[in-house]
Amino acid sequence: MNKKVFCIIVFSCLFMAICLSVNAANPSEPANMETKQLISLVKEAALTLEKQGEAAFEQFKKPGSKWLHRDTYIFVIDTKGFVYVNPQRPELQGTNQFNLKDLMGKPFIQSFIKKVTSGTKTEGWVHYVWYKPGEENPMWKTSFVKHVKTASGKDYIVGSGLYNMKMDRVFAIDVVDDAANLILKKGKEAFKELKDPVGDYNYLTTYVFVIDDKGNDIINPAFPGFEGQNVFNLRDSMGRYFIKDMMAALEKTDSIWIDYMWPKPRQMAPSKKSAYVRKISMGNEVFYVGSGIYLD
Repeated sequence: MNKKVFCIIVFSCLFMAICLSVNAANPSEPANMETKQLISLVKEAALTLEKQGEAAFEQFKKPGSKWLHRDTYIFVIDTKGFVYVNPQRPELQGTNQFNLKDLMGKPFIQSFIKKVTSGTKTEGWVHYVWYKPGEENPMWKTSFVKHVKTASGKDYIVGSGLYNMKMDRVFAIDVVDDAANLILKKGKEAFKELKDPVGDYNYLTTYVFVIDDKGNDIINPAFPGFEGQNVFNLRDSMGRYFIKDMMAALEKTDSIWIDYMWPKPRQMAPSKKSAYVRKISMGNEVFYVGSGIYLD
C-alpha cells in the first residue's frame, strides 16, 4: 500500500469517527431495558383504559398483578388533577391533587398535565422527588405518562415510574423538544421558565442550555457564570472546541448529538457528557437548545 492510499484511508476513518461523534442519529428507542419496560407497561395500561373505561381501575389496584407489584404501580388522574388510581397512596384517591408538590417544591401533578396537553405530544417524561414504597427517604422518580380518551369521552392521564432510574438519551430528547417548543411559543419569556430550579427543565444533573448563533451563552442554569459570555471558542478538558463543532454541525441539520468532557453540576472534575442539541429560528434569531446526559 503506497503512502497516498494509506493517508486517504486514515483520513476517511477519522472523518467517519468525527461524523459519528457529532451527528449520531437520534435514538428512536430507549437504550435501557427498564425504560423500555416502563413505556410498554404504561402503553398497555392506556390501551386497557381506552377499551374498558373506568372498569379498568380495579384491575390496576390488584396486588400481585402486572400493574401492581413491588414498587411498580399504575396511577391514573384526570386533566384537572383528580386522582382515580394510586394503590400505593390510597389516601390520595378520590381527591384533587392539582397543587401537590414533591419534596423539592415541584408541582409535579401539574407537570403530568402539561406534559400531555400543552402541545402536540400526548406522552412523555416527568422527573421529581418522591417516596419509594417501603422506604423512609425520598429519592428521584422518573415517570412516563400518557393521555387517554375513553369511549365515554373522558380524558385521563395514565402513568408509572421507576426510582433512581438510569439516565437515558430519550430523556434528553424529551426535555430539549419541550424547551424548543416553549421558546417558539413564548419567545424570550420562556427563558425564565427554563431556569426555574424546581421546574420541568432542571433535575438531577440535567439542565437545558441555550446559545445564540454568535456563540453567546444565553441560558445556563447549572453554570450561570457563562451566561452573557461568548463561548464560541470554549474548549473542554480534552481541548475540543465543542461549541464551535456543535454550531458547524448544525449548519447542515436541525439536530445533533455531540460528546464532550464537562463537569456535572456542583462538581469540578470533568465527566463524559453526551448532549442533544436542536437549532430553532425565531424571527431573525437563531438559537441552539440543548441538554445532555453524563455517561460516567
